[in-house]
Amino acid sequence: MKSFVIVGAGMAGAKAAESLRNKGFDDRIFLVGDEGRLPYERPPLSKECLIGSKPLDITTIREWDQWMELAVHLVLNDPVTALDTSGGAVRLASGIEIKADKVLLATGGRANVMDVAGADLPGIHTLRTAEDSDALGDRLRRGRAKVAVIGGGLLAVEVASAAATLGNDVTWMVRSRHPLTAAVGAHAADTLARRYATSDLNIMTGVSVAGFEGRDKVQGVALDDGRIIEADIVLVAIGQSPSVGYLDRSVFDTRHGVQVDARLETTVPGVFAAGDLASFDDPFIGGRVRHGTWLNAQQQGDYVAGAMMGEPEPFRSVPWYWSDHHDLNVQVVGRIDETADIVTRLHSDDSVSYFYLSGSSIVGAVGINANRDIRGAMLQMEKGAAIDPGALRDIKSDVRKIGAKVAAL
Repeated sequence: MKSFVIVGAGMAGAKAAESLRNKGFDDRIFLVGDEGRLPYERPPLSKECLIGSKPLDITTIREWDQWMELAVHLVLNDPVTALDTSGGAVRLASGIEIKADKVLLATGGRANVMDVAGADLPGIHTLRTAEDSDALGDRLRRGRAKVAVIGGGLLAVEVASAAATLGNDVTWMVRSRHPLTAAVGAHAADTLARRYATSDLNIMTGVSVAGFEGRDKVQGVALDDGRIIEADIVLVAIGQSPSVGYLDRSVFDTRHGVQVDARLETTVPGVFAAGDLASFDDPFIGGRVRHGTWLNAQQQGDYVAGAMMGEPEPFRSVPWYWSDHHDLNVQVVGRIDETADIVTRLHSDDSVSYFYLSGSSIVGAVGINANRDIRGAMLQMEKGAAIDPGALRDIKSDVRKIGAKVAAL
């Protein structure tokens, strides 16, 4: 009897286990996690769960009895400490060894922390796990606190927006001159900045954190120009690093994640990687990348089950992610290339999309309250369709139908 071991019980790992069964794999599946929780989804952690409008239970992917029905062996709160690639085994912190014919690495990433004075003071948070969300949300929901959010990405603005909604005094600190540029591109970032300017957020750009002030708990953020910004609660949202501490770097290429080929297989035969951890060559981006997104984890988890069972087709999917905050829905698809030709579709003051074109092909798009436009862009990119920029600019046209018509020619 074969044994497949999935290291990491997040979205990618859970999806792989489900997909293995759906594709007819009848032998043993072990799903190993380190949090002591059933596999769960992360997007609500910075939104509904943080605000308290929905409980953490909503994030659970499957209940115990449903995992039992799939005959998946759950090993929770017992992290993997090593892979014996020569002997075909996975070693756990408890000392248990699980024999493995094939292994999937899906341990995702860990939130980055700041290497500055006072970074370990109580009241300074990161947000990656359900436990993180619970601890931060419990404090934010009391309201009337001075909250500092550090970081220029979508997680930072989601938490800043949630904290302000809960009645806190929020300062959002960004090192760059313009927040969100790396996440959504300069055009969309400029549009969003104008929207944030009328909000309850106090946005500080071009600032650098030198340390944190306080004794028994954090009381302020020290900037490198000498200013001290009062803060009772701090969220550090400066990205994540791949969780690869259990891997032998003389065996695995762990530069910027775990390097995999077109079938998500590592340089070690029979060992695969998926989700936030996997560094792969994405044809839609045009190079080797890691995608720390919900859709990528879900799709790679589903795909890699077939690859582990010997299916030869390479992984191919248009990258997409989204953010809900400040009564806005922001979606990004493909590659944000500021050197490309940019077509703007302005539906209203609250709805606009930006399309990035290379020749007659869409290589990326960003939409603010423009769901249909982004779905259309994804369809065009999947089909590799050519497009008339004039038709794309016309807000009366349906991007999805333009793509379908051109692709059918």
